[in-house]
Amino acid sequence: MPTYSLDLSDFIETSFSLFGIKTSLDDYRLAYFLNKQLKTRFEKTENNLEFELNNEKQSYSLFNYEDVYNYNDWFLISNKFIQTRTNNLTINLFTTTNYNFDSINYLIPERKSFDFFLKITGGVKNTLSKELIQNIKSIQLIDAVFEVKPDELKSKEFLIF
Repeated sequence: MPTYSLDLSDFIETSFSLFGIKTSLDDYRLAYFLNKQLKTRFEKTENNLEFELNNEKQSYSLFNYEDVYNYNDWFLISNKFIQTRTNNLTINLFTTTNYNFDSINYLIPERKSFDFFLKITGGVKNTLSKELIQNIKSIQLIDAVFEVKPDELKSKEFLIF
């Protein structure tokens, strides 16, 4: 009797547009400038996007805007989670020193160069995506904006929520 197996990718539907944003702005400042430039109303969600990987809890900031005219939901998602850790270093028998270091985890590890992702459910037409990229690039502290194809991402399941 033949054995059939299902892959998780069989159930993942990627009907959204995705844009990667490179900037030094904090999440709330980026949301403010996007609201101002794009005439959107991004609001911080009550809960962050949280995962537990390798017994470590990771939390990524999440902003939402509901476009009632075009029936789209927009999400501004942080790609970085910075966690400060403390290690004990034994110098000799009587001396132990604590030192702190930052550990950086990425929501989409194959796109580490992006600080944020802009996810638009329902997708955006090609002409509108070019206009959207130009509008975002016009914000002074934005370094780069690129359209990302979700189907090419290995960890696209982190963007399905």
